[in-house]
Amino acid sequence: MTARLSPSPAPEFDTDSWNDMLPAERVRRCLLFAHEANQHALDAPAEVRDAYNELSKQWLALAAEIEKSNPDRRLSS
Repeated sequence: MTARLSPSPAPEFDTDSWNDMLPAERVRRCLLFAHEANQHALDAPAEVRDAYNELSKQWLALAAEIEKSNPDRRLSS
């Protein structure tokens, strides 16, 4: 039996702080949201599992778009 860690607080989306973030932080946040959606998909009932997986894909696509839009900066910080 695998022990589960207590859930850490889920990242929250806040428009004001998003607007103040550097691109690298936005990418990191998108990746966190994608991971969170994937975690929910693992335990979700079948009727919503695809929706969580789609959310994850969308967060990953947004992260990729942010990276693409900022080619002059190293975003892997």
